[in-house]
Amino acid sequence: MKVAQARSSSPRQSITCNRKNEPFVVISCAAIPRDLIESELFGYRGGAFTGARREGQLGKFELANKGALFLDEINGLPLDLQAKLLRVLQQNEIMRLEGSKTLPINVRVIAASNADLMREIEHGNFREDLYYRLSVVEITVPPLRDRMEDLELLMDHIINRQSQEMGFGTPEISKEVLEVTREYHWPGNVRELGNCLEQIVLISQGEPIRKDHLPVRLSKKRVESVKNISSLHEVYKQMIEGTLNQCKGNISLAARELKIARSTLYRKMKEFELM
Repeated sequence: MKVAQARSSSPRQSITCNRKNEPFVVISCAAIPRDLIESELFGYRGGAFTGARREGQLGKFELANKGALFLDEINGLPLDLQAKLLRVLQQNEIMRLEGSKTLPINVRVIAASNADLMREIEHGNFREDLYYRLSVVEITVPPLRDRMEDLELLMDHIINRQSQEMGFGTPEISKEVLEVTREYHWPGNVRELGNCLEQIVLISQGEPIRKDHLPVRLSKKRVESVKNISSLHEVYKQMIEGTLNQCKGNISLAARELKIARSTLYRKMKEFELM
């Protein structure tokens, strides 16, 4: 499950501030070493540390001023920096590393997490006050396996795009191929689907896509799933039923515990006749 939250660091100004033509800055909180993340976010004064630029450096907040800052994998942000981020959102100002004065900012903050932040809060890895400060608009993006009704549309879109990029005609997809892809679990989500389809387009080179164009792992998984499909359905049903009982019928809480969207839970409850 991926959860996205949005917050403006200057809510009174955001109503009149049109951001569509302003900067959109992206940073992955998990990809930057802990010692550098603060300077990346807030910038630093010249000579702040060994190897620092003499003239200093703007941080991502300043670069995104009047625009938007996307904090990807915010669950990877250290706790001490979570406190500083909370202050920035509350005060609408930053201070560069080793700086001596605060700088006003007006930034729309969008944050995404590949972990359940409520669970991270329970484990002491994420600040509850920061979560509620960020969580103005919350969007849950369910994994591909929980929205298989979108699979064919995604495949058409990705194949069309990749065929154009490679200079091939757009190939047709056989019903057998669609059946195999629907039965695959897609543990790597849409990224795995994109890589898989890129391989298929390269091999087929504009010809109709056949089963032998598919990566071997898809066929193997299909054989396993056919053998175990009845038992897996029963396990899934028992897991959902047990979670609903544990949560005393609270759909929102049960969906959070199962790490699926509420719409998906409703669909599964109907499928397993639990409604």
